[in-house]
Amino acid sequence: MEPESAPSVAAPTRPILITLCCLVGFAGLPVTAYYVIPNREAIIAFNGWSFIIALVLSGVLGLAGLIGYWMMRRWGVYLYAAMTTLSILYAIASGSFGLSTSLSSIVITAIGCYYFARMR
Repeated sequence: MEPESAPSVAAPTRPILITLCCLVGFAGLPVTAYYVIPNREAIIAFNGWSFIIALVLSGVLGLAGLIGYWMMRRWGVYLYAAMTTLSILYAIASGSFGLSTSLSSIVITAIGCYYFARMR
């Protein structure tokens, strides 16, 4: 007599749109670093150290959120949405808000919300 195997819980499959969003997000981090690091003195002179600190914190929070997205976890959506919200609020408060700079984060967050029910 063979022992019955417990039904396996299959991990949710990652939709191609989530994969593309993650790849865009992962690519955005080194691209941002490529522009910020050589121009840090000008950025600090124009925006101050608080901008660099906010940029680093949003990068760390965004990376953690993207890792969650990649693994199809709901906490990834929460983290990425928090990063998007905090980044936009900081940009508005500092007077540096531009829709074009926030558009990719908004779209990635919206796509995560769309697929939220399929995540664990």
